[in-house]
Amino acid sequence: MEITIKKLRHCASLSQETHAFTAIICVDGVPAFEASNGGCGGPDQYHQMRGYSGPSTAEIDAWLAANTPPSKGEGFELQNCLEFVVCDLINAELAGKRLDRLLKAKVIVLDTDEGAPVLFAYKLKPTAEALAAIRGRIASGQMRGELVNGAEEPVIARALALV
Repeated sequence: MEITIKKLRHCASLSQETHAFTAIICVDGVPAFEASNGGCGGPDQYHQMRGYSGPSTAEIDAWLAANTPPSKGEGFELQNCLEFVVCDLINAELAGKRLDRLLKAKVIVLDTDEGAPVLFAYKLKPTAEALAAIRGRIASGQMRGELVNGAEEPVIARALALV
């Protein structure tokens, strides 16, 4: 079962304890539910789309609990459910948008040499000349890390995990 979101509208200013959002939840590529949350800590609201005949939210929750690993915290485990999946999808989309904004405005370097990976944002416009200069400094050993601007998918994925 593949769960995706479309038409995400997120309001950061209203997000207090949970994401304040509206979105369309798709199950196996088919629009299934209109989802929303006011951002004040309550559960997500799911309203079945007209004409949708696939699994219900309860059936999806049961499938996720049986087929995906539980979420683990300090001393507890919670079975995976639609709400957790939707939250993860929202987090991923917001991180992608944030990284896209950063890559358009600054030069981003991923440093993995000392322990945990870290992203550095340099206040340089990511022009061809600036990126070439940073690549040269990295290649000569004057700087550590990998240039994220214009990088291949594995580098982008590692950077997304840090945003």
